[in-house]
Amino acid sequence: MAYYPADADLNAVRQRPKDIFVRIELLNKNYKIIDSLTANLISDSINIDSKAKQRRTYSCNIHVSDYSFLIGNDKKIWIDKYIRIYYGIQTLRSSEILWWLIGTYTYLDADYSYSGTDNTLSLSCADLMADYDGTKNGVIGGYTLTIPAGEDIRESVLALVKKAGITNYYIEDIGKEVPYDLEYSDSVTYCDVWTDICGLYDSWEFFFDADGTFIWRQIPTGLSEPCQLDDSFLQPLVVNESVNNTFSGVYNVTEIWGKVLELENNDRFAETSTSSNGIYNIALEGVASLEEIENLDRIGIKICSDSIGNDKVSINGLTAIPIVNDDGSALEAGRLKGSTTYVFMYRRTLNGTIGNSLYLLGQYQAHGIYKETNPECPFSIDNLGYEISQRLNYEKLYSDDLCYSQAEYLTYQTTAMRDTVTLSLIIIPWLDVNQKIEYTPSISGTTAQYMIQSISWSTLEGTMTMTLYRFLESFSYVKNKETSLERRSI
Repeated sequence: MAYYPADADLNAVRQRPKDIFVRIELLNKNYKIIDSLTANLISDSINIDSKAKQRRTYSCNIHVSDYSFLIGNDKKIWIDKYIRIYYGIQTLRSSEILWWLIGTYTYLDADYSYSGTDNTLSLSCADLMADYDGTKNGVIGGYTLTIPAGEDIRESVLALVKKAGITNYYIEDIGKEVPYDLEYSDSVTYCDVWTDICGLYDSWEFFFDADGTFIWRQIPTGLSEPCQLDDSFLQPLVVNESVNNTFSGVYNVTEIWGKVLELENNDRFAETSTSSNGIYNIALEGVASLEEIENLDRIGIKICSDSIGNDKVSINGLTAIPIVNDDGSALEAGRLKGSTTYVFMYRRTLNGTIGNSLYLLGQYQAHGIYKETNPECPFSIDNLGYEISQRLNYEKLYSDDLCYSQAEYLTYQTTAMRDTVTLSLIIIPWLDVNQKIEYTPSISGTTAQYMIQSISWSTLEGTMTMTLYRFLESFSYVKNKETSLERRSI
C-alpha cells in the first residue's frame, strides 16, 4: 500500500552529503525473522515493473564475512528462506538512521566464488510471486480444480489465497461473479488461475507488495489517487531527463474478439419474437415461472425490431423483465437490431440483490472495438489523421461490453501510456509503480501529473531511474473506471 512520507523522510532524501545503509533480515518459511545478513555490499540492483507478475526483483553481490554465508540447508542461503531488505539514510541532525522497506524476496539463484582476492556471494531474488507461479513452487494440489459459475469473484480469489497458505492479503471487491465454470487439470499454478480470473474483467491486477502482502485490486487510473510528490520537491533531485519516443506498438484503434456465445444443454432459444411498447414477447418451452430458469442460464432470442431504450422481455406472458447491458446499465435505443439473434444471460441475483434481468452478451461471438479520438492524446486518430489498428482474441471475455472495455484499456496502454518521460534522480526509496506525481519536464516546461510505470536503482550509485507516463483526466478509460468504482461502492 502507499507510503506517505513525513517531513523527516523528505528532509533525509534531500540531505547532502548522506550516509547510506542496507539492512537485510533473514526470514524462515513462515516469514519470521531468524537472523540478519551483515556483510559488505559490493553492488545491487532493484527493479519494480508494473507490467510484470513478479513485480519486484533484486540482485546483489556481497563480500562474504563468515561460513554462514555458504549455500546449504543449515546456512543462511537456502531454498526455504526469504530476505527482507531495507534502505537507510543517517540523518545529519540526530544521527538516527531512517529505514524504508524496499522488498520481501525469495532466493532464485545463489553463486559463490572464492579465490585469494575474491570472496563473493551473488544472489538473484524475486518477490513472493515466484512461490506461486511455478518458478519455485505454486502447483495446486490435486488433479482437477473447478471454480463454478455464479461464485463471487472475491470469494474465489480469497479461497485460492487461503489454499495457498497466504495469510497477508488485501482483496478488493469487484462486485461480479464467475460467469461460467473455470475448469483445470494437471499442473496448474495459483498464478495461472489468478490470471484467468483477473482476465474475466478488464484492468484488474494482482501482485505482492514490498512487505509480502498479496494485493488484488483495480489498476489505479490516477483520477482518485493523490500526488505522492509535487514538482517543487522533485526538481532539485533530478539529475537528468530523457524523452524516448518508440513508435512501434502504438495503436489508436483496438478490436477485441471474445468468447463464442454457444448455447448449451440448459440454455434456451426463442426463434421468433414480437414487440409492443418496448416489450419483446417470446415463448420458451417448459417455463411456467421465472423460478424455472437457472441463474446465469443463457437465452438466445431473434429480435424482431430495433430496441427503443429501456426495453423488456416477457417470457410466456409472465411479468416483463428488463434487458440491460452487461455492466448493468440501461439498454439504449437502437442497441438491438431487428432480424438479429442475440444471446442474453439471465441473472436472478447480482451482488446479493434481486435481479430478474436479461443481460446482453452479444451475437454469435462477443466483440468490441474502441477508437481513440481524444484531442489531448498525441496518438489519437484526430491528431494523426489516420488509424493504427490492432485485433486481438480474448477468449475469457464473454460479452460485448467486456470486449469494449478491454479494447478501451488496451488503447489507453498503447497511446496515453506511450507519452513517457524517463528521469534519473536521487533515490526516493518509498516510491512505487502506479503512483501519481507532479513534474515539469524541461523539454516542454509545462507542469503535469504523471503515473509511475517502472523504477530501477542501485543503492551504492545513489540514483534511480524512473519511467513516467502522463496522466490525463480526459481519457474515457480513466472516467469510465472511476464511474465503475463509484457504482461498486454504492
